[in-house]
Amino acid sequence: MATAMHAAHHAIALANAAAALRRGEPLDGTQDQMCLACYSFEEPGKKLFQCSGCKVALYCSEKCATMHWKGINGLEGHRDVCKDLKAANLRTPEMQAIAKQFPWTQLEKDGTYTFEPFLTLNGLLGSGPEFGWWSQIPCCADDSRYVSGFLLLEDEYLREDVGWRLRSDHVPWLDFDLALGIATPPNAPPPQEHSWKKYYAWRNLPMESVAMLLLQWPLSVYRLLHLLGLASVPLDSNERRHLTVHLLGVEKELDALPVFGELALLLPNTDLDLVLFGPGVSKLTAKAQARPSCIASRPFVYTYKAPKVAGGGTIRIELSRAGIFYDSLNFPALRREKPDALLALNAFFPTNSEWRAVAFASRALGIPFALTDICETTLRSDVRLLLTRLPILQIVEWPMVILTEPEQRRVHRADRVESYAIDMNPFMTIGPMPQATRIGPISYNGFTLVVTPGRAVAG
Repeated sequence: MATAMHAAHHAIALANAAAALRRGEPLDGTQDQMCLACYSFEEPGKKLFQCSGCKVALYCSEKCATMHWKGINGLEGHRDVCKDLKAANLRTPEMQAIAKQFPWTQLEKDGTYTFEPFLTLNGLLGSGPEFGWWSQIPCCADDSRYVSGFLLLEDEYLREDVGWRLRSDHVPWLDFDLALGIATPPNAPPPQEHSWKKYYAWRNLPMESVAMLLLQWPLSVYRLLHLLGLASVPLDSNERRHLTVHLLGVEKELDALPVFGELALLLPNTDLDLVLFGPGVSKLTAKAQARPSCIASRPFVYTYKAPKVAGGGTIRIELSRAGIFYDSLNFPALRREKPDALLALNAFFPTNSEWRAVAFASRALGIPFALTDICETTLRSDVRLLLTRLPILQIVEWPMVILTEPEQRRVHRADRVESYAIDMNPFMTIGPMPQATRIGPISYNGFTLVVTPGRAVAG
């Protein structure tokens, strides 16, 4: 199902950037700047002016600055987040340091990174089976025919070398029989320090490998499990544990689903059941109904067992048939079979209203819930606003849900929390990314947020 990836103007721009990269010339992906209040672009000869407090937010007029300072439509104003925005922007060098671990990255003139030209140069940017696990939703062309996870509509999996499309010594192999003489299983346990450099060393990968651009998915899941206190594993092979994790809002992850086998290496002596929910899952399972023999029609769409020397962890991935969104208000079902954790990657938490109900359920039922997002500042302000309003939202939006006294207390406890565990994800992709509105450094899977804590952990 080959699909055009880019509109013509974007394809030309990427080709030019890839050519410049090949010549060793610096890239400049600076975007036109945008007013943070009215979202109008900077006009020629009329520069936007910055907030005198944070030195980050840009506005086209005093009117916009005043309106945004006070807040619009009942939302927090800039006065509520000015200090947060200033603090977030000071973390730009910290995010750049993560990218600088990789010799193939190139800092652009505006202090950001972009990896699209590099993927273009190496034939890894596009939509369709010829791109293996790198295939992605068209960014500015017609995406109506694209089905995330379309490779799961086939009857057989791609081999790892075909899926990765990388040099053999750049592949984080899981099929060690196929990789005989190329790679050997890593010894359990994984490194305690969470960084790409340590992880690559453990997997015997050169830092020149771009595998991290796909490994960000399973390793971000691992990081969230660590923050919830669920990554500490028994090292005694006679002592196994079972984890059931619900991964919500799934779409892009489906195109590279086999890379989640990495979690079996990361969680030795653990049997992990990963259940996927989201709009991409719903669309894929609907397509699979006409193909009963395809991978997506199976009870488990992916299974993997790590070698004994790597801890013998296992993973089974299941596609939920529950619909587009997670049924977080089905309290009787959740009470009967609570998952060990709820997770979401690149949740866009502030903009997606369905997260309100998920946060409500996780708080009420005490289900650990953590997610990644691209921006720290919006995440911090919106989670503060959401959790303090949960008791009111319960009355207004979910009056049909009857809570027990302990559940009620947990919901009301949320409005007294003054700080939330938000931090930079050491397993993010390359960043900061270029942006039109200056809201602090951003990156896919850039920041972690613990909405409902699990067991306390350090680091």
